[in-house]
Amino acid sequence: MLDAVKVTPDLAALLVERGLIDVELLHRINAARANNSQRLSRVLVDMGIISQDALCQLWSEILNLPVWDGEGEPFIDTRFPEGYLAYNRILPVRRNEASWLVIDDPEDDGLLDMLGRLYSDSQIALAPPQRLNYALNILLQSDNQGDESLISLTMEDVGHLKDLALEAPTISRVNEMIARGVDMGASDIHLEPGKNHIDLRYRVDGVLHTEPAPSTEDYPAIISRIKILSSLDIAERRLPQDGRIRLRLSGREVDIRVSTLPTAHGEDVVLRLLDQKQQSLSLEATGMSAHTINLYKRNLARSTGLILVTGPTGSGKSTTLYSGLAQLIDGKRKIITVEDPVEYELPGISQIQINEPAGLTFAAVLRSILRHDPDTIFIGEIRDKETAEIAVQASLTGHLVLSTIHTNSAAGAIGRFLDMGVADYLLASSLVAISAQRLVRRLCDACKQAIHADPATSERFGISPSETIYRAEGCQKCSKTGYQGRLAIAELLEITSALRQQILHDPSIEALNNVAQQEAFISLIEDGIIKVKAGLTTVEEVLRVAG
Repeated sequence: MLDAVKVTPDLAALLVERGLIDVELLHRINAARANNSQRLSRVLVDMGIISQDALCQLWSEILNLPVWDGEGEPFIDTRFPEGYLAYNRILPVRRNEASWLVIDDPEDDGLLDMLGRLYSDSQIALAPPQRLNYALNILLQSDNQGDESLISLTMEDVGHLKDLALEAPTISRVNEMIARGVDMGASDIHLEPGKNHIDLRYRVDGVLHTEPAPSTEDYPAIISRIKILSSLDIAERRLPQDGRIRLRLSGREVDIRVSTLPTAHGEDVVLRLLDQKQQSLSLEATGMSAHTINLYKRNLARSTGLILVTGPTGSGKSTTLYSGLAQLIDGKRKIITVEDPVEYELPGISQIQINEPAGLTFAAVLRSILRHDPDTIFIGEIRDKETAEIAVQASLTGHLVLSTIHTNSAAGAIGRFLDMGVADYLLASSLVAISAQRLVRRLCDACKQAIHADPATSERFGISPSETIYRAEGCQKCSKTGYQGRLAIAELLEITSALRQQILHDPSIEALNNVAQQEAFISLIEDGIIKVKAGLTTVEEVLRVAG
């Protein structure tokens, strides 16, 4: 039966043997492919049945070839013209004292035969396409910084744009770009058009990294493809647009928020990646200290009151509150969220998506949901006086309310509410806890270097000169950055009776902090230095986000 399938029988047999696919599905796919020559392996990857990495491992077993793990140094092998390397997708790599020729197409029998016969002194190896693309583009310096004029993005031929967006190379380029972001653990992908070039940047651990970008000629088709996937108007280029893509990528559910913005040289596009499987929604997974987590849990156990998390965009506020919500889901409480947008779908709660053009604002929804008798309410963000007043009133009438607000410190949230017009006595009565947080990069355990603090650092932060701390070094494992992953530093201000009195008499940040310091309050910087002493991050990193 397997002989009827138009792929190497060994691959099909191994797929069936591993339980990754059954014979019936193989033949259904083959029947659907009767009029085209697309490989079964490509179809299965596009369907999310198998990942590129898993497929590469299978071919490794079939052909008895190693898989390149990214170690070693890519180099220009003078035996090959650069155009030949690019066309055939061959990456020469020096690994220890050996020479490897890495390819991503094990089904190209002619290429394998040619490399085996003519370059027998080099080890042939396999790599998933996204890994080879990244390394090969860097090697060949395909940064597309030419003098070509940017193709006009105001063309009226929408039909032509749609045709371009549906062509296989465009689909492949967009899929590879998103897959690269997921593999890197990026939170955002930025496409930024310049006068004669395109910049492609990935935000990894809070820092942007520039990658080889699409050409200016390909950019309109790529933007149109992204717009089609996110249900945006491809003909509209003068106004900002927001959309959403949900796709299955290499067996993983990835939710993508898309935002477009018109600029002088074309549309700037940001894709925010929300990897549902990768995100662990627990307070412990945030990396916050045990002391802060215990304070959170103690206040989440309350039945009424207002809990706020503050910080700039991208500081992990929503993740912290989602983690708190996940802890509250027990089937005994009615939990309703009001969000813009809904970032993570949690079973066991009712989540409402804001739609301001239709009149579904935070304030409008909050007025209605109170009639649904919720125990806990999560408001995505408090932006105006009306929303702030409803949140305070809800917390005073038997509800636990969780929300975020944009301020730089925990104490600063109090002044922000008062500035919006909330009465001080109502705020003092409703608030139970305010947290301010930032995300710092976590040191790479494989390469961090032990050092001692210099005198200035020692004096400023109370780090003993004999105490061991660490600095970032950089290795292959962390992509030469010295960091891998992020963790939260936070200050949590519990509203005690002394602080309530201070809100009524002098709610300045300085006065509030003075009272808090008398009650064992740990500031952002102090929490960061605790993590520096624990070998988790660096002084420079703490100062970068909280200094």
